Amino acid sequence: MLHAGLRLVKSRHPLARLLAAVIAIVFVAGLVAVGVFAFAVLVVGGALFALGRALRAASRPAAAPARSTARPGVIEGEFTVVADGPARKRAPSGA
Repeated sequence: MLHAGLRLVKSRHPLARLLAAVIAIVFVAGLVAVGVFAFAVLVVGGALFALGRALRAASRPAAAPARSTARPGVIEGEFTVVADGPARKRAPSGA
């Protein structure tokens, strides 16, 4: 079985247990500090990015909306010619 080889032995000595607890607390506190630092870097970076975009957008003049010459109810689009030959006949669908 897998658990047979992974059995941890607890120390019975009180100072060894205290030392292990202190090491664990310091390790967790270090991980929290790294996480807070990473979060702060992301927040500052995001704020600088948003500020840069806002400044660039403010320096450009607003574009005038394009006038549409299409009639109401007409949807414009692009198309591609697939084949120049005659259309193939499709097999009748259904039963």
